[in-house]
Amino acid sequence: MQECIECQIFIGCVDPQANQEIVSETELREMVAAFFARKKIDFSMLNTSGGYIYSNGSFITESSICVNIIGDPDLDIIKLARSLSMYMNQEHVLVTRNVVQTSFC
Repeated sequence: MQECIECQIFIGCVDPQANQEIVSETELREMVAAFFARKKIDFSMLNTSGGYIYSNGSFITESSICVNIIGDPDLDIIKLARSLSMYMNQEHVLVTRNVVQTSFC
């Protein structure tokens, strides 16, 4: 097993201005894939859902996508997440970073 860095970016599907999903989950996945293809960054995506409290105090439950990036210890994940957040028109995205053990079988 090899020790690597795993970064995850969680992106909600609800547009913050419209308070509803204005693109389908499929369209969102295509947009995220295009974003990472342009930046030439390996990734995987998972569908998930979660709750979020807007800055105005309202709470929503929304479909979300988790982008998983493993292996690049020099990746500026915060800068990348901010860029993705602006590209996807999101107020915020959640970022996690962990040390993981990996092995290709």
